[in-house]
Amino acid sequence: MKFLAAVLLPTVLAGCNVLGFYTWRWNQKVTVIVETPHGVRTGSSVQSVVWHESPSWAHLGDSGGWFSSELHGEAAVVEVAADKYLFALLKTYDDPAGDKVFRPAIAKSQSAIVDRRSEIRAENDAIESSRETREIPKSAFPTLVTFETISDPSTARQVDPENLASEFGNGYRLKSIELTITTEPQTSGRLKQVLGSDFFQKWAAQFNATIKDAAAFSKRPFAFRLTASNFVTG
Repeated sequence: MKFLAAVLLPTVLAGCNVLGFYTWRWNQKVTVIVETPHGVRTGSSVQSVVWHESPSWAHLGDSGGWFSSELHGEAAVVEVAADKYLFALLKTYDDPAGDKVFRPAIAKSQSAIVDRRSEIRAENDAIESSRETREIPKSAFPTLVTFETISDPSTARQVDPENLASEFGNGYRLKSIELTITTEPQTSGRLKQVLGSDFFQKWAAQFNATIKDAAAFSKRPFAFRLTASNFVTG
């Protein structure tokens, strides 16, 4: 039986592409570069991206028969000043329907006639083997966040990438955010180091208290429109 499994397993795995199931994996490094009155500060995070394709015959109901992707890792963070941090929340840059960094723009006039499935496979092959760094365009920037008090989740504020000075003071400017396809391993632990081990437990407690006390249909504060998965996932 073990011999049979040893013979058949490689055959089954090798047959996945024949059957129309494909998987691609790569790591993306997000680097945030900030000019400050005390020099340039940088912070980065290496995140893991996995793409899957299931064939059209595997379509079941409203799922399957197309592409799906997963993102694992943690947000990039840079200490722009003493105890003042800027977080670039998690975001994939490989959705063919969204903003693109490593994928070519597809003209609308072409979209109806090209084999988009084959194009996405070719793009995934190219990204998986790439070791390139590109600047992320402003239209595809991740959400930027800071905390007035780093130990208090309720003090989260969204930061305008065009106006860091309004949050941190004169002389602070976002120089760029870069994306690299890399062989570096996925990073972890930086957020826990910065935020503390019980940060998200505090966040959950504050969120529950806010919801309990909120009036019907009231708008949530910005801090509680975010979730832990915006910072860490996988």
